[in-house]
Amino acid sequence: MNRPIARPARAAGFTLLELIVVLAVAAIAVSVVGGGAQAYLERARYQKAVRDVTSQLKHARAVSIDQGQPVVVTYQPQLHRLSAGDLTLVDLPPALEVRWTRVAGAPGAGTSGVEPIFVFSPDGYARGGELAVLRAGRGVQFGVNWLLGTIESATVTGGA
Repeated sequence: MNRPIARPARAAGFTLLELIVVLAVAAIAVSVVGGGAQAYLERARYQKAVRDVTSQLKHARAVSIDQGQPVVVTYQPQLHRLSAGDLTLVDLPPALEVRWTRVAGAPGAGTSGVEPIFVFSPDGYARGGELAVLRAGRGVQFGVNWLLGTIESATVTGGA
């Protein structure tokens, strides 16, 4: 009888070269996807901040009309915080650039570290400076229409 030739058992598993190739491909994929994910998260934070500022300014105006008292919206640059009195409206991400122009003659204008930006009157009027929220030099600038008391926004590009 002919017996088949016994072959030596091959060890199961991967070679070192195969493992290095897989790890290299995985590292490349993580670096490509990781950079895109970071940019996406930054863009999402910026868009959320713009939505929050818009909605909270509208809310401050509504509160002024409902309560029959002026509401002063202030910005605290050291905290990146938009407030109305003791109420925090929006905490802006520190990665965003914020530019502002204070409103003249507003209550709290002399307070250290607090910049009054907008004043909403209970009769529907408003006065104010400007607030710009920027990401990479581009963004949205907020202001108020003094007669209608509405919040207005415009796109800002470049060094404006």
